[in-house]
Parts: sequence; C-alpha cells; structure tokens
Amino acid sequence: MTKIKRVKDKLLRELEQLSQSRQSIEDYHFNFLENFYQNSKLMHSFINKETDKAVLEIAYRQYFVFLISCWETYFRDVFILIHMSDENLKNKLLEKFDIYSNVQERLNDKNIELIELLTKQFNFQNMDKLNEAFSDLISEDDFLKYLCNLKIPTCGINGKTAHAFSIQSIFEDSEDLLNRAFTIRHKVVHDANYRPKFNIVFIQKVEALFLLVPQVTTYLITKKFNLERIIFFNGETNIKAYIFSMQEILSDDWQIKN
Repeated sequence: MTKIKRVKDKLLRELEQLSQSRQSIEDYHFNFLENFYQNSKLMHSFINKETDKAVLEIAYRQYFVFLISCWETYFRDVFILIHMSDENLKNKLLEKFDIYSNVQERLNDKNIELIELLTKQFNFQNMDKLNEAFSDLISEDDFLKYLCNLKIPTCGINGKTAHAFSIQSIFEDSEDLLNRAFTIRHKVVHDANYRPKFNIVFIQKVEALFLLVPQVTTYLITKKFNLERIIFFNGETNIKAYIFSMQEILSDDWQIKN
C-alpha cells in the first residue's frame, strides 16, 4: 500500500492548472481529437511541401513528443473520468493507497478531486504503468494488448460502416510500434544530440496507432459506463461508434460543436 502523507503547494497548483486547461472532464474525447488534429496538421505541413532537411528532422523528432503528449493527456483524463463515474472502481483504487487526512483537507480547500491527485501515482507515458493504472478496468493484465485486440462489432470509419474492427487487424506489430515510439520520445526529451532516422512508413504507422488506441478506449468506456459517445448515421441507422482515421483527422471539413 502506498502512503500519501502530504501534498506540496507546487503540486496543488499543477493540478489546478490541469483542471482549468481541460475545462469539462466530459470533453475528454473531443479534446483529444482537437489536440491530435492540431499537432498532426503541423507535422504534415512540413511533409507535404519542400522543406529544408534540417527543419524536417527537427519536426520529425518533436512529432513523437506531440503524439505522446496527446496520449498522456487523454489517458490521464480518462483515468479521472472513469474513477469518478464508478464507485466500485474508485474504491478498488483507493484500497491501494493510505491517504492521510491532511491531504484530503488540502484538496478540499482547493476544490480538487482526490482522483486527480492519484493520477500523479501513474506514468501514462510508460506502457507498463499505463497497464497498471487501468488494471481494474478489465479482467486481463495487459490493458494495451486488450485494446488492440478488442473487436468493435460495428462502427463508422472513413464515412462507411465497418464490421469487427480491431487495431490488431491493421497493425499486427502494434506493441513493437508503441515501444519504439515511446523509446524515441524518451531519447528526444532527454538527449538533444539524438537524431532518429527519418522513416516515413514508421511514422505513418505510429501516428495512426496513437490516433486509434484512444478512440478504441473511448468505445470501451462509453459502453462500460454508459457515457456519451459519437453517433454515426449511415443514411439508414445510427451506429454508436465512430473511429476517425488519419485521412479524416487531417481534413478541414469537420469541426467540434456543442
């Protein structure tokens, strides 16, 4: 059991800022799509025209940071949302911690949810820690593997209806791709001398994977906790799942409306 004896002012300010920047926690999915669009659009603006090689290499390096920042923000928000939505899940989480009363008092003074503090006990940029953070959500140990193998019976994608959609059916090497991307991001952040070799095929797979995994997660939790979801209408019937592809996310013919 992990003991949490105190919380520093700096951490409280950080939690307040995270809450303010995300605004409503219920907007987690739309925030992700918008963040992903902005970052991927910037990267593709360098790829789709003649760009100085040195500039392209810098953009390539930073793209891994962008992608994983979107990933981290999404899964942190989802962690908060599901534990605030389900009392049993929340209780399972709290059983892992011994939280001193003064900590709860300080959180109450700042109107910060306890779950927000507990996000700091997990590293959402680390695959093992991410699996640990969501271990109570499913009956399997490997959360990411579960997501990649999860089959969505019917969903919309590229404006059409797809059946038995799964990430694994597109990327058999999804685990390796994720591991390589996280490794590159770590090196980029901690070693300014590091220059990953530009690989257009690899980055196309990685960006698609970082777009798909959160969306499949959204499908999972909206179904499990009966949350709001995107509805796709194919002209005949409503389909209660829609997966945005890279082609769609990069287009300029969509917008988010309340």
